[in-house]
Amino acid sequence: MTDRIAIVSVAGRFPGSGADLGRFWAGVAAAEDCSREVPAGRWVLPAGRCTDPRVPHPDAVYSTRGYYLDPFTPDLADLDLDLALVGQLDPLFQLVLDVGNRAFRDARTDKLDRSRVGVVLGNICLPTDGSSDLCREVLGPKVGLPPGAATHPLNRYVAGLPAGLLARGLRLGLGSYTLDAACASSLYAIKLAADELMAGRADAMLAGGCSRPDCQYTQMGFAQLRALSAGGRCRPFDAGADGLMVGEGAGVFVLKRLDGDALELLLQR
Repeated sequence: MTDRIAIVSVAGRFPGSGADLGRFWAGVAAAEDCSREVPAGRWVLPAGRCTDPRVPHPDAVYSTRGYYLDPFTPDLADLDLDLALVGQLDPLFQLVLDVGNRAFRDARTDKLDRSRVGVVLGNICLPTDGSSDLCREVLGPKVGLPPGAATHPLNRYVAGLPAGLLARGLRLGLGSYTLDAACASSLYAIKLAADELMAGRADAMLAGGCSRPDCQYTQMGFAQLRALSAGGRCRPFDAGADGLMVGEGAGVFVLKRLDGDALELLLQR
């Protein structure tokens, strides 16, 4: 058996390029910076009330720039899910279902036994918009909110359920699991998916990573750690780098063994 794994499909959604991967790679080649000020309405506490240039300063940020997704309508076509339910879930669910669904649809799946396909997703376990809303609703009057919950309770499962719903919606028999390995989460997800293929336990795997946290929580947390870039720009492997940036997005690969359906597809081309 070959030890090579083929990427047979990929989809993503990223700041500055949306779902257009050609635009994404052009931006990478041009070293384009897609950071911007936090969009209106994304932070519960207005930026003017929590910004302080002192590094660090309690309950404050020293930069309001980040890498934010534009609003989008998720592609949920052909997913075997209750779309009314999906509409009540956190934006992270919308993101994972959109990207994973497009990746799977762009792969060759007509001869694929879906009972032998699964999902491995890297997802850093941070609060999201939905889980933060639930928290505020539970606290109720203590944070100035009226009693009574309006947020769907499934939004408390923002760590593992997005990948689970993707597997369910695509009717994949091997199910899913999610891992948090911090900034290495996506790479570990791809490695673990490749392990499933090499062991013969799967014929295809969806693998990748996602990020769509409560951006104010994340911004303030990294500011308190002094890890946030004061210059407001991500510069990996650059001498001018001064910290990390909070970002959003998702990318999903469909993987197969090269000596199986992937090689057959290449020969037909």
